[in-house]
This record gives sequence, C-alpha cells and structure tokens, in this order.
Amino acid sequence: MTLDTFISLAQPLSLTARACISLHITEAYFRKIGLKHALVDEFFEHLWDHPLQSEPKEFSAWEAKRGDLVDFGLTDDLPDDLEELMPQLLINEAELFSVVEAPVEILWGNFFRTADDETAFDYLKFSLNLAEREGLIFPKISLYHDSLFADNNGWGKPISQPTRDAWRAGGKVH
Repeated sequence: MTLDTFISLAQPLSLTARACISLHITEAYFRKIGLKHALVDEFFEHLWDHPLQSEPKEFSAWEAKRGDLVDFGLTDDLPDDLEELMPQLLINEAELFSVVEAPVEILWGNFFRTADDETAFDYLKFSLNLAEREGLIFPKISLYHDSLFADNNGWGKPISQPTRDAWRAGGKVH
C-alpha cells in the first residue's frame, strides 16, 4: 500500500486509532535502531493501556503513571538513562523527540480540549512518513476501521480489551 493510500484511509480514524498506528511505527523504529530499555517498555505499556480507560477515575490514575519517556514527548528533558544510550544509536535527541512526540501528542494534545483533527492527523502523517523513509511496513489499517473520529468527540467508540489486544498484536510493523 502506498503512503498516499494509507493516509487517505487513515483520515477518518479516531484519535485512539491514530495513536495506536503511531505506536506501532514507533515500536518498529525503536527495534530497528536498537533502542531497548525499561523506560521504553514502560512507555509502550502505558500508551497501549490508554484505549482501555473508560471512566474519569480510571483515566486520572492512568494519566498520573505516564512515565519519563511520555514526559520527554511532552517537552521534558530526555531521561538520564536514555541520554547515556544516545551515542550508541543512529539518532540524535531531536530526532528521538520527534518520534516519541507523535503518539504522545496525538493523545495528550487532545485530552484537555476539543479534539484537534488536523494537528493529530499531522502527527500521524509524521509517523507514516517515518515508516516509509525507514522501509517499515504500515500497520494493518483494517483493524481500526470501526474507530472513527466522528464518534465520541474524536476518540472513537470505546473498545474492549480483546479489541485492544487484537489491535496491538495484529498491527505490528516489521
């Protein structure tokens, strides 16, 4: 599938679906550059838990556990543990920030205000362009076809844990 085709198919998707696609690409990119660390694992586990937050009380508890790499994506300093790894990677801190920022901002950029379709879509397009540039296969977009921006103020219909698990397992990028 071409980048332009994927982008046109992704346009109607919810913020949740866009963040998950961006997460898949970020995970694949981190594997490609060899970025492995407990903070990275924590980052992905935390963000993959987002689709399961259905009540304000759950959301508040989830959001409070966001971790250092999420904070980095929200413009905090790079965690010291990861800063030590940077010389071994084929990426500089500014590039790492952009890769982390995309899935983080698709979510956090829309939590506390009206959903911003255009900006969230721009972050998804950043991830998709990264995937194309790095020769990564795009995630299976068909997994997300029922999660639309038109539903639930941009977030899509709530999903079950089995659906989230299917999204996570079935959308892996290689």
